[in-house]
Parts: sequence; C-alpha cells; structure tokens
Amino acid sequence: MIFAGIDPGTSSYEIFALKDEKPLDKFTIPTKEVKKNPEILINALKEIDADVIAGLSGYGMPIKKFSELSEQDFFLMTLNKDKNSAMGMRRLIDIAIKEDLNIYTIPGVIHLPTIPEWRKMNKIDMGTADKLCSVCLAFYQLGIERVKKANLILVEAGYGFNSFISIKNGKVVDGIGGTSGFPAFSSLGSMDSELAYLLKPFPKSLLFTGGIKSYLKDRGLNIKKIEDIGNYYKILAEYIIKGIKVAEVSLGDVDSVILSGKVFGLSEILDEVKKYYRRITLLKGFGKAKQSAEGAAIIANGIGGGKFKEIIEQLEIHKAKGSVLDYICSDLKQYLMNQNLNTNKSI
Repeated sequence: MIFAGIDPGTSSYEIFALKDEKPLDKFTIPTKEVKKNPEILINALKEIDADVIAGLSGYGMPIKKFSELSEQDFFLMTLNKDKNSAMGMRRLIDIAIKEDLNIYTIPGVIHLPTIPEWRKMNKIDMGTADKLCSVCLAFYQLGIERVKKANLILVEAGYGFNSFISIKNGKVVDGIGGTSGFPAFSSLGSMDSELAYLLKPFPKSLLFTGGIKSYLKDRGLNIKKIEDIGNYYKILAEYIIKGIKVAEVSLGDVDSVILSGKVFGLSEILDEVKKYYRRITLLKGFGKAKQSAEGAAIIANGIGGGKFKEIIEQLEIHKAKGSVLDYICSDLKQYLMNQNLNTNKSI
C-alpha cells in the first residue's frame, strides 16, 4: 500500500510518500503556486495514487475523512473568520473531496487525551497538526521501546513559529505552540494581554509578524533569512532555550532534547542549546523530506493499518477528541458568543 503525508509550509508544500514502510517519492511545490492554483497539489497527489493520505489540518482535527468535514470543522481547523484569506485552504479541501481522494485530518496536540486538562486551560495552540507529525517521526527514529522509558522535549524551530512538546514515558503531556510561546524569527508568539487589547481589532495576519526579524528591522537591520542573522543569533537562541526550560517543568528530568527545523542548521544556535542540554538528538527521520511531511505519512500508514499503527496507538492519536476551543474558560467563551465570533454549540 502507498501512504502519503502533506506538509503545508510557509514557503512550500511538500508531499512525502511511503510504499508500506519504505520511502517512495517526494514532491515539493512552492506555496505561492498552490495558492494560485490548488489543483497543482491535487494533481501531485493523484500522481502518487496513495491509498491513504494525511495532512492539511491546520490547528488540527481528530482523525476524520475530508468528505466528512462540516463547515464548523473547517473553521476549527483554520480559526480564520476572514473567508477570503481562508479560501485557499477551502478550495484545496473542496477539490480533494471532488476527486474522492482518501485524505484524513490529523489532530493537534491539544486534542490528545494524554495531556491533563488543566494544562489546556485557555489554550488553543499547544502545537498544530504538523508538530504532532514531527512527534510521530521522532518515535519512528528513536523507537517506541526507547521513548516509553524516556522524558523528551521536541523542539520545532523554523522561519515562522517555534513550538515545544513535552513527552513523558512515551506520552505527550504538554505543549507550547507557535502562537502561545516565545518569539520566533518572524512571528511574535504569545503577547502581553494589554498589547492584545490595544491592537483590537486583531487581524489574523498579525500572528505572522512582530518577531525577531521585525525587532531587528526597527533597529536598521533588514534581515530576510535566518541564515543571515549573524551575531543576533543569541536573541533567537535565548528564546528557544526559554521554551525548552518551560517545557521541562511538565517532565522533571529531561533525558534528551530533540531538535527539528532549519534554525538548527546554524551551528551557533545548536551550540547554545548544548550548553544547557548535553543529550541532543537531531530529528532526521527518513532523511528524504520535511520532517512534518514524513510524520504525516507515518500517520497515514497508521490510519491505513500499516506497521506504524503502533506509533499512533502509543501516542493515542486515534483517541483524540474535541475541538481547539473546548478548554476556554466560561467567562471568555461568553464573550466569544456575545461577539458572534463562533457558532460552535459547545461554547
């Protein structure tokens, strides 16, 4: 059987395919091209002719076939009230359904039953679906028996957002998502509540700005790429280490920190992390595609009953439930209802 995973990245979409448990193929398509013509991605998926596909899930959704998605499901995956800016993802889903592709959603970290509810309080982004894909890839790389006996922190640090996932004895027990954590290269992460108040109305586009790149630009340094950050790498490294330290609270002792993302291609940042944690693992997986695309293919394999089903079961992904809005406290939910921001009956 053929299993495919999709990573909808900031700069490119990537499709990675497995034939049973072995790498088969990879497609990389610039994101701007997919936005112009979503059928390019769909045609690539049709060419692979996968039996099961997983991905394109945004903030995440418990495993569900695309053809079964409702309007409310689509909103919960994108959390975008602007129908125009969400249209690209919607068109992709509609075309995939029309072509009868066997695509399934992937949960976000918050959907996992292994995280105590109090850690989900007023949280939405504890790690998007692609971050959970990287966790699956780490389980493949390290082996289930090893992760069952270890306390691990998975760090995803790229151009857009940084996230930190706490894994205790083979179970995800906490997560800090890109919009709920520390500043990354291009994004601001979480923010002072007073700033959020002053920014009202708050467009979705602001989530992707206000990061270290913007901070340096205000000081006359127009840096476009992480690779050009120079001596200012220390700012980025400090926020990454802070994120790891926070993730550590839910674990106690840390056996290993798993690093994923283009940020760790900079030896200076890698060396900074090594000052605090000696046991470092670089997430390589199959070494053929983006980590989250490879992880999504592993999840597709598990959904299809392949060998990697044991990874899905160990992480209890098949037991994922609820929505990203289930853990908002009632007084805040009431405000959401009053502002007509959401029509979910559970709010």
